[in-house]
Amino acid sequence: MPFPQHQILMGVGIVWICLTGLARYRWLMTKTHKGQALVNRCGETTARIVIWLLCVLGMTFGSLLACGIVRPIAW
Repeated sequence: MPFPQHQILMGVGIVWICLTGLARYRWLMTKTHKGQALVNRCGETTARIVIWLLCVLGMTFGSLLACGIVRPIAW
């Protein structure tokens, strides 16, 4: 079965977005409504850890998608 190119593109895109989120986590915490709500609810340190974990999880998923380990549902 041939490897779908759109799956590679989507995986690389997800990894790129998550890397950007890791690099700009302060901006996410101060300039977005969800980031501000997270800081107000959990505190700055916990919010930073949550954002970091979500970005690492997204990078892992994107990498697995681009490698073909995670396969999307085909209808």
